[in-house]
Amino acid sequence: MGAHQHIVANPTDDHHQERRGTVAFVLHSHLPWVLGHGGWPVGEEWLYQAYAHSYLPLFDALAHLGARGFRNIASLGITPILAAQLDDPRTVTGLESWLHNWQLRAGSLPNNHPVRDYELGRAQSALAIFRGHYSRGTAPRIRSLIDDQVVQFLGGPATHPFTPGLDERIHEIAIRAGLEDSARRYGTSPIGIWVPECAYRPGQEGVYQQLGITHFMVDEPAVVAVGKNAGVPYRLGESMVKVVARNAQISDLLWSHERGYAGAAPYRDFHAVDHAYGLKLSAVGEKSQQDKPVYDPQSAQIQIEVDAQNFVRELRTSFDVQREQGTESPTVVIGVDAELLGHWWHEGVAWFERVIELLPESKISTSTLEQVTSTARTSIQLSASSWGSGKDWSVWTGNPVRDIAMMNSQSQEYVLDLIDRNTCTAAHLNQLMLQLSSDWAFMITRETAAQYARDRVLAHMSQLESGVDPDAPFPLISFSASRVRTRTDSA
Repeated sequence: MGAHQHIVANPTDDHHQERRGTVAFVLHSHLPWVLGHGGWPVGEEWLYQAYAHSYLPLFDALAHLGARGFRNIASLGITPILAAQLDDPRTVTGLESWLHNWQLRAGSLPNNHPVRDYELGRAQSALAIFRGHYSRGTAPRIRSLIDDQVVQFLGGPATHPFTPGLDERIHEIAIRAGLEDSARRYGTSPIGIWVPECAYRPGQEGVYQQLGITHFMVDEPAVVAVGKNAGVPYRLGESMVKVVARNAQISDLLWSHERGYAGAAPYRDFHAVDHAYGLKLSAVGEKSQQDKPVYDPQSAQIQIEVDAQNFVRELRTSFDVQREQGTESPTVVIGVDAELLGHWWHEGVAWFERVIELLPESKISTSTLEQVTSTARTSIQLSASSWGSGKDWSVWTGNPVRDIAMMNSQSQEYVLDLIDRNTCTAAHLNQLMLQLSSDWAFMITRETAAQYARDRVLAHMSQLESGVDPDAPFPLISFSASRVRTRTDSA
């Protein structure tokens, strides 16, 4: 291994006392089930864009870092419903066609266009990476990242439901199915999960403990609201389940619309599309500019270095403040949607890779959610919370979606009745889980493809009641309610 190659310090090595602090990246990958439910602009196009611009480069960057000796880079969550789509033969075929089309569009740019060579190179590279590593889906690459301890894998409930809105037995079904799918797909059953929307309802850790889940993450305000230090992990109540808060201030350096790195002038603009080619060819530019400047990859590369260096400085400052406040092992937990890197923020994957390279020079180690929560010493009682607007449940239960929440409750009651009568099938469970995806209420509340979301809820509810299942999203598991107690058992 060459001298220029960095190794991330192991959290248990002899240099523990020399470390300035630890950063734990938690990357959450998720899209709702869109296969067979529309193409462009709403539907499978979402999947192909996220796959090509985020998952391919991110998974590839993690593999490259792993090959250079980096370990425990991040906790990587891939929801079972997204994993099922990434490995579906229809996605493999569809994405290859989509990548070909991207290459054709980039190649059709005028020869003297300043972005042509860059965009064409990206399209060609993506197609080569896809053919080389993902022609059988993403599972083989993800499994190797897990086995080599490059990442910790986080599981989750089957279809990313808003868990506070679930009956406890439905919650158990959703979690159990998600864990079983991950175990079959990746060869390991997760003991940590990404809780959808970082949503918490007091007592839900009981289901987690029952199913062998030992830790998860909440948003920082959930811990601050009960007067506790958000920089350390805790045990939840009387359970053995551990929880740690996402650092909002540092995470916002990536996430915030107002002060996040992605808004820097040289970076590629996510919203500006040249419709003649279907490509994003503009930079963000200065706010004072009326017309967007043409994207310049070299200027963006310079900005990546500036922002990576700035991020490491921000981490050092946070660790220094924590030490001044008496924290023995300063830690920062950063939680974001993985799609931010590469898709929403075009340069995000390159920025992330550069940050990982820079950390050892500042005596900062990376860690996983499992490692961070393992040091929990005291317990905490949390109130209801989420990472949504207002840090409450209103995005998923408020006035714009009150009818959706009611329909979700009705469908759960319908399935619970089937369970009690021993007539519940995999078709019923699949359609219920697809209906319960938290994405639909989010899209309606945020007025983003709201009608599509409403139509999806109504369609899955209708198919649930008819007992038909055209989707069958979980072919790897025997989706069953046989291990879930009936009302008689619960009495």
